Amino acid sequence: MASGGSGKATSEASTPSSGALQRKKLVSVCDHCKVKMQLVADLLLLSSESRPVNTESLSASGESFEKCRDTIIARTKGLSILTHDIQSQLNMGRFTEVGDILAEMGDLVVSLTECSAHAAYLAAVETPGAQPASPGLVDRYKVTKCKHEVEHGCGVLKSTPLADMSPQLLLEVSQNMSKNLKFLTDACVLASERSKDKFAKEQFKLSVKCMSTSASALLACVREVKTSPSELTRNRCILFSGPLVQSVCALVGFATEPQFLGRAATINPEGKAVQTAILGGAMSVVSACVLLTQCLRDIAQHPDSSSRMTEYRERLKNSACAVSDGCNLLSQALRERSSPRTLPPVNSNSVN
Repeated sequence: MASGGSGKATSEASTPSSGALQRKKLVSVCDHCKVKMQLVADLLLLSSESRPVNTESLSASGESFEKCRDTIIARTKGLSILTHDIQSQLNMGRFTEVGDILAEMGDLVVSLTECSAHAAYLAAVETPGAQPASPGLVDRYKVTKCKHEVEHGCGVLKSTPLADMSPQLLLEVSQNMSKNLKFLTDACVLASERSKDKFAKEQFKLSVKCMSTSASALLACVREVKTSPSELTRNRCILFSGPLVQSVCALVGFATEPQFLGRAATINPEGKAVQTAILGGAMSVVSACVLLTQCLRDIAQHPDSSSRMTEYRERLKNSACAVSDGCNLLSQALRERSSPRTLPPVNSNSVN
């Protein structure tokens, strides 16, 4: 295995254009992962409202706090393994593999954040006097995530040079976009059916129609640039990306008005303290992963001969340690249902 890895690294090093392309791709993966992790943190960890999280990542952990806790702790271990693998692959100059592992790490951080936010909600509403949240017509978190994915796909089409618009890239962009547009369509159609307000019922339908028309126009351009690549067909993708982003933003902006979101949970100070402790632990993990991603981006953007490369690699190592520390903080907060930073030392004597 060692000789195979070294051969691959040598091969990549001997083709500068290939190495430059891999570094460029890694920068793109870093940007997407960073934005994705920050978005989820903003929506779930920094929100002042207490609501349950209903996503695919929670299907295996069920609805109990204990199951969520065990799932999160297992995922923190997986995260530690991935951060170690990233450093190992980077040391061998395998930028493609680093990008693949980083993308996996980004997805894991998102699912871990979702589980942590849900566990924090469950722990908070278990405290005396708490009133659980009631669902609305629309799930703000889900539709906002979809909006971000559509914006990202349009951003890729706008920023990717024609030479880099491979059939595989175009396929991935169009498939991901179609998946998220379908979710938005289904969510708004359902909201329209359930709404008792005459204007809202019609506006949900019109918003979907507007988005669907813009999407059809853009996806037709994507198919055209795939079969007949040219600057002309690429520019059409850029032209028709704008209306789709605008229609999606308008749809999500309307769908996430307060009257469609239901009621957040009502929790007492004790419940708030428990929730804050768990969310704080999760935020430690996300912050460290964002820093690690930024370090990788800096390394990918500079040649190995750069005078700052030693500094970048040291920062990467420190970021990986911070991820491990964050995972420990989160695990302890889940076990203790309070912040490890505010717990008294183990051997301290209580003052009466």
